[in-house]
Amino acid sequence: MSDIEISEVEENRIEIPKSLYEPLSKKLVAVVLDAKVHDSIPSDMAKRIIYLWRQDALATETGITTLMEAATLVNPEGTYTILSEIGAGRLAVSH
Repeated sequence: MSDIEISEVEENRIEIPKSLYEPLSKKLVAVVLDAKVHDSIPSDMAKRIIYLWRQDALATETGITTLMEAATLVNPEGTYTILSEIGAGRLAVSH
């Protein structure tokens, strides 16, 4: 993921209300787990996701950022669809 794409993810994460972190994290985990090409996720990112899961921290700012990065790598269209559904449509339109 390029620096521009990462900054877009981080910028739009701020627009997501914390009350949506839990349902969003579950949807993003599903995108990542349902991916056909898991090689698209760097090993350090996969380790970070596992660590956050073990710490019950996937529904935090760090967790959402990490999951959005991973989901965007494996299924950008699905990720943007989910973000549009929760009202973060600006990201879906701008990408």
